[in-house]
Amino acid sequence: MNKRVFRGVLFPALGLLAVTACAPTMQPPTSEMALASSAVERASGAGAYEYAPLELKLARDKIEQSKAALQARDYTGAQRLLEQAELDAKLAESKAATAKSQKAVDELQKSIEVMREEIRRSRPQ
Repeated sequence: MNKRVFRGVLFPALGLLAVTACAPTMQPPTSEMALASSAVERASGAGAYEYAPLELKLARDKIEQSKAALQARDYTGAQRLLEQAELDAKLAESKAATAKSQKAVDELQKSIEVMREEIRRSRPQ
């Protein structure tokens, strides 16, 4: 009876050990680092430093935190931080683009108003 219980526990445990030993180990998230860094560069180039400084700073801070996680071999944590950094940078880039577009619209509105005023003044009364 003890042999049956022993075999019933031992064999599944050995099988589980074999499966986990053959499982691939987590690799450093180098591609995520490249994507996040690239997204930060694009956001900076889009003017996020002026129009979305908080989001840009969050992205940069998360990249730095991910480097610390990589040093500690916490690849899962580093990957999560890099994914968040990429999203923060994309948000910063979008906010910068939106702000620039809004600024252009405002300038066009002002120009249209000036033209309307000139037309009113030039009309004979």
